[in-house]
Amino acid sequence: MEKIDPSHQVRPSMVFFLIHAMQIGVGIFGFQRGVAETAGYDSWISILVALAFSHIILYLIFKIVDMNKGDLFDIHRYIFGKIFGTFFTLLFSVYILAVGVLTLRRYIEVVQVWVFKEISTFALTVALLAISFYAVMGGFRTIAGISFLSIILPAYLYLIFAFAIPYSDFSDFFPIFSHSFKNVFFAMCSISISFLGYEQLLVYSPYVQDIKRAKKWGHFALFATGMIYLYLAVLSFAYYSEKQLEIIIWPTLSMWKIVKLSFIWRFEYIGISMWSLVILPNVCLCLWTLSRMMKKTFSVKKIYAISFITVLILLFTTQIQTREQIDSLVHIINVVGFSLISVYIPLIFLLLFILKKVRKQHEL
Repeated sequence: MEKIDPSHQVRPSMVFFLIHAMQIGVGIFGFQRGVAETAGYDSWISILVALAFSHIILYLIFKIVDMNKGDLFDIHRYIFGKIFGTFFTLLFSVYILAVGVLTLRRYIEVVQVWVFKEISTFALTVALLAISFYAVMGGFRTIAGISFLSIILPAYLYLIFAFAIPYSDFSDFFPIFSHSFKNVFFAMCSISISFLGYEQLLVYSPYVQDIKRAKKWGHFALFATGMIYLYLAVLSFAYYSEKQLEIIIWPTLSMWKIVKLSFIWRFEYIGISMWSLVILPNVCLCLWTLSRMMKKTFSVKKIYAISFITVLILLFTTQIQTREQIDSLVHIINVVGFSLISVYIPLIFLLLFILKKVRKQHEL
């Protein structure tokens, strides 16, 4: 297994920012619509259930890392062998590539609809990828630093949503449990997708100085993400009616429209522009993860791997033009992502656990 230079590693506490930064993206602008379609105002219960489920999966991820000190590439080869291990690594890389493309394209769509209607998809993609490329070339510690800034600097934006409280009706939440367990479960499956991002810990775990001490920070990150989604869901459900949530594509963004200050009239312009800092670590970490997988699989230099993946993301992102194409990619990523955390990660844990036991017995 590859030995990582300590100067390239990050402190355990940075796992909080790396996980949390990946979980907060463009999806936060419109997640309320998807869960409300299934469980209505009982969707806040689904968020708590999804949070508990995510903690269980993250626990399994840390157990996998404890049992095999390498990254996902090493884990796949240990379980499946060289050929099939490489195959599963490539499948995971395709998933991460799709996540990077979707993240970039959805943010560009928001900019085009809300701020600059005539801006070119190609031009904005090139600009964001150029910044991401420069950051990734700086190494993993640079990405961790960007993740830290992406959480600290825009944190005030969450307070702005409180402007919706005077116009909200919290009595809509009653009676509680007005929807069936089945509906709450399907809403939980839907919102679980918004917690995705912690699965990349399987790739960058060797870059954390003491992964055992990082466990609590990983779970803190999940809890923080869950509280943000719960906060925005409760405000949205109190502010909008269920009929409004059926037709509003970005409920979170629409709440910014009620903010009227003496020195600024369209606060959503500031919010969307500031959100580019939130999107940046998403793209950077996807780029870094793909380049590391490519480097270990094909033994290519870092500069070539990052350059190739950047061009690949640029090509795929600019090919997605319509809302229907974006929705189709969202649906695919949701299905694959939920399958990854609910089936594949538990399966990897089980296989690794069995192999460790069997080989330990043979050694005895």
